[in-house]
Amino acid sequence: MSDTSPDTPTWKHKASAAGYKALCKLLNLGDIRLIAVIGRLAGYLVWACVPSRRRIVARNLRIVVDPMLRGAKLSAMVRRNIVRTSMNMACALKTGMMNDREFKRSITIVGRDFFEQAGMDGHTGISCIPHAGNWEILARIRPSFPKVEHFGSMYRRLANPLLEKLVRDARTGYGCEMFSKEDGLKGVLRLARNGGLLGVLCDQFTQEGLFLPYFGKVTGVTPLPALLYRRCKGNGKLISVFTRNTALGQWEAVMNREICLPEGCESMAAITFEINKAIERCQKENILDGLWMHHRWKANHELAPAQEEEVNAIARENFRLPFRIIVCMPERMESALHILPTLRILKHCRVDAQINIACPEAQKDFWRGQADCVDHVVTTDGETDAGTQLEADELYRQGPYDYLFMFSDSRKTFKSFRRLLPLYISGYARSPLARHFKTRFASEPWGAPVCEAEEYLHHLNNSHKLTINTDVAFAPLQGNDHDTTCYISPFSTLGSADNWPAERWQELVTILEARGLSVTLLAPPHHEQQARDLAQQLNLPCRIANWAELPELMGKHSTLYAVDGALPQIASMLGVRGSVIMASRLAQRVYRKNSLLRPVYNHVPCHPCGQQHCDAETACTTAITAQQLIDAASKAP
Repeated sequence: MSDTSPDTPTWKHKASAAGYKALCKLLNLGDIRLIAVIGRLAGYLVWACVPSRRRIVARNLRIVVDPMLRGAKLSAMVRRNIVRTSMNMACALKTGMMNDREFKRSITIVGRDFFEQAGMDGHTGISCIPHAGNWEILARIRPSFPKVEHFGSMYRRLANPLLEKLVRDARTGYGCEMFSKEDGLKGVLRLARNGGLLGVLCDQFTQEGLFLPYFGKVTGVTPLPALLYRRCKGNGKLISVFTRNTALGQWEAVMNREICLPEGCESMAAITFEINKAIERCQKENILDGLWMHHRWKANHELAPAQEEEVNAIARENFRLPFRIIVCMPERMESALHILPTLRILKHCRVDAQINIACPEAQKDFWRGQADCVDHVVTTDGETDAGTQLEADELYRQGPYDYLFMFSDSRKTFKSFRRLLPLYISGYARSPLARHFKTRFASEPWGAPVCEAEEYLHHLNNSHKLTINTDVAFAPLQGNDHDTTCYISPFSTLGSADNWPAERWQELVTILEARGLSVTLLAPPHHEQQARDLAQQLNLPCRIANWAELPELMGKHSTLYAVDGALPQIASMLGVRGSVIMASRLAQRVYRKNSLLRPVYNHVPCHPCGQQHCDAETACTTAITAQQLIDAASKAP
């Protein structure tokens, strides 16, 4: 084990500190206006050379200005913001080195007397500060408030201990007390109790905070200002403080905006939400001054941190733009059906979740029918790619997308989503696209086989920290509860390996009709001609239904005898009783133990074969009898 402390400087730390010192000496030689010009030039360079940063700024501006921003108007705003932000950041380095004459020429304080009074006579003024303009001004202005005994600010420590010392010394050089959250809250709470002026940069994303709307989109925000306000026990005042650029090398520090809380606003969540709204109003006065170059509304692997019901209630009532999840379905319907429980958990994991499905045309109507967990559906095999469809006006106005679950292996479809970046991307490690995923999950290679739908839920819990409510995930689909028909479905969507001989179907129908049952042959549209021919041979009525029509057709009082495929999977979700012949797939991977549709298969060495077409001399299904299907159906729980 290494004896090196985390605070022990490495050669990289030393090199960074040396570069910082050299830069500061260079900046000290120039006037603030020259530094502003250089900063603007650097901004143009960043805008031209860093497309990933342009995408982040564009995403943020759509949230804070108008979700319908696009094209030349959005591009122009992105360029202006990057240039402005680069200028502000360059000048922030120079701010601590300005002499008094330069400072008075460059900085104007608006509301000096109001701000000073808020921190006197045992009272505490809590400044809620957004990252806008040249916020380093706020550490430099300490001498402007000589009557205030304590003047401090919260900040985040730098990983480089040498740089940390240099920056801290620069900020404290004018008498501002600096409190790092890494050092705990003891010192800052003491200041809040004793009185003074305290600043908190409270608009950064924090996964450990409260997830509340900020500019109408839910994100993690710090509850620290609310905590400090409550600790003041009636002697505190919340003030929104911000800086704005007024000319080349000139800024205003606006310090006279009190945040007035409505009556009854006492909880941490309610106070924090009021602070968010106050900061929004300040930012909107000059939106291009904001630091929109960082990923403010980002997502990570923990897409829905646990929150108290009060926090969720405020978020539910006040969000404007949803948390937008794209789920790209597998090409085969049989595989896609296993994801339905996952969609339900994702839909209910947070109050602002919106589920957008990308699937083949053949699946579209079925997913549109799942209105309890699916909001929008686009197709992946049409003339217009899925990414373009997701940017249609109807969908575009609902804001940027946040999350992509990639369950398809299609590179073409995945490429079409690149226009929607930045996205947090999740999917299976075995996918050929896995190198692009930020969270990868793989099938467990040990233990008894489990249903694929349950495996997906396991990964949501394990990789994304979601609580799984199985009652919600596996709730039956709403079907036709008045239907009492007995159906047979002789055609598999998996291929001919799952076929059952026609004479066996004749034997089954004879037994069922002898029991007084009315039997109907059921098949999907792509097997229509074969179905009608067999129905005529068996002297049965024939019903052709696509996946979306099945819930309208059958329900928990229906009975089905089928070969494996998408149709019996949907029937199982509807609570239909019966039995299903399995050949190419393992029953435990498809049907849950409590399914009312019971699997029937023949124990041979090649089962399950995983093939579309049987290459054995005699198919394993040939030995299965009609009586076995009937007996299996009678054993359903």
